[in-house]
Amino acid sequence: MARIEAEERQFSLLLALVDTRTGFTKQELFERVAGYQGQRPGDALERMFERDKDALRELGIVIDVTAPAGDDSNHESRYRVLDGVLGSPAELQFDADERDLLDLALRVWHEGGLTEESQRAALKLRADPEFRGGLPLERVPGRTVDHEPTAALVQARQRPREAPFAALKRAADRGREVVFDYLKPGERSPRTRTVQPWATVLFRGRWMLVGHDVDADDSRTFLMQRIVSPVRDRAARTPFEVPEGAAATALAKLEEIWDGATVALRVVPGSDADIRLRHRPGTEERDGLVVIHHADRHLVADELAGFGADVAVVWPEEVGALVRARLERIRDAHGGAAATEGSAA
Repeated sequence: MARIEAEERQFSLLLALVDTRTGFTKQELFERVAGYQGQRPGDALERMFERDKDALRELGIVIDVTAPAGDDSNHESRYRVLDGVLGSPAELQFDADERDLLDLALRVWHEGGLTEESQRAALKLRADPEFRGGLPLERVPGRTVDHEPTAALVQARQRPREAPFAALKRAADRGREVVFDYLKPGERSPRTRTVQPWATVLFRGRWMLVGHDVDADDSRTFLMQRIVSPVRDRAARTPFEVPEGAAATALAKLEEIWDGATVALRVVPGSDADIRLRHRPGTEERDGLVVIHHADRHLVADELAGFGADVAVVWPEEVGALVRARLERIRDAHGGAAATEGSAA
């Protein structure tokens, strides 16, 4: 089961207890609350539930318990937070600056980039008249108080472009196993992989899945753009736990690979390649060569091949060969004599 911190689990429990008039049974809460979902029924889950209730009560939250007559098992008891205990939603107010920040945050992440809980919270915020259609018109950047447009509005976007993103993130959030076809560079056909997902991470502009490869019985990091089938999720055959700090650990390993893997290039001065490559993170110049970092030789070969003859790989030879192979495939696909001088000699 995907690891969820106690504070987040208790907050999800509180939201569930507030969001009901008749209350929920324990079983309904176990199926509804993040952190309980997918856990194996038993004493451990019961103790977790009791600890979470105690933690909420220590914060001064009154949990009402209603048990049907004659039920001594507590299985049919219903739990909820009484109306008014947390105060009226009208008491929750945001000033203008806070509304601006919330609105901009919601505009940046979209198309599956938010967790389900965050999407529900965003929906409730949008229902507030202060957020109707985004910021009130007179507060939209680029507009004056009298609503006359003065400049074009440019908005930042963070879009998870890889098609499997939403399915993988949802499965990781819910602790469900995933199955997909994965095509590694150099292989002619994809292989079906069964993975216990730990986290989705963004590294240097590319989305990746970190998890436990069931067949290999080892941890793996999968590049989402190499997943070539729909992602199917299912209940895990055996409950699994996410190692603490799995995402941070994966990112640290990727950074270590990035720091140690370099490619030396001769680049045509003033070209698009020259401008772009010199602005990559960590790029340096050594003896007249542009030295760039990367975390995957196939990905960097794809990138370099896109610059054509403006780039020549000096070392390592392996990357130069990969770039040349890509340029030769382009030449052959177009049936012409495309220049391949851009690859290593």
